[in-house]
Amino acid sequence: MQKRNSLPSSEADRLAGLVQKHVADSDYFQSAKTVGAYFAIGSEVRLDWLIKTAQSQSKAVALPRIEGNLVLFYEFTSLDDLVIGQFGIKEPLPKKPVKELDLLLVPGVAFDKDGYRIGYGKGYYDRFLSTGKVLFSMGVCYSFQLLPKLPQSRYDIRLDSLATDNGVLYF
Repeated sequence: MQKRNSLPSSEADRLAGLVQKHVADSDYFQSAKTVGAYFAIGSEVRLDWLIKTAQSQSKAVALPRIEGNLVLFYEFTSLDDLVIGQFGIKEPLPKKPVKELDLLLVPGVAFDKDGYRIGYGKGYYDRFLSTGKVLFSMGVCYSFQLLPKLPQSRYDIRLDSLATDNGVLYF
């Protein structure tokens, strides 16, 4: 995370643009009617352009909201619908819950070449992925966050793919 945190903003913007372009060019994004995304915190890969692109293509965009020990997704239509949640993250108001996501974009601290990730340690995304409400999952990170192998627990859920500034890997 130190390398990600030390990226100059111009380089972070450039790399995030590449990541978003690779996601947008994927068949899974192209065919998705509902995309689960997030508003980046700290040095996470920003998805602002991708969110706007999805909306311009008449896709529903859903954002995560922490409720107890669960993450739930609600449709996002405008910045006016966002509030700061318990972790300082912009979250949607609980107006329009989304039952199923065609594509879920997943942030993380590190990812491996087998489709596993390390998040921030609370297990929200793994619990959500285990519900069967996601048709296709795609991790989102800079290429330097991709490691050969990460430790796994029985609760870790493998992602279907990973988008980096170098392209998309499928597992």
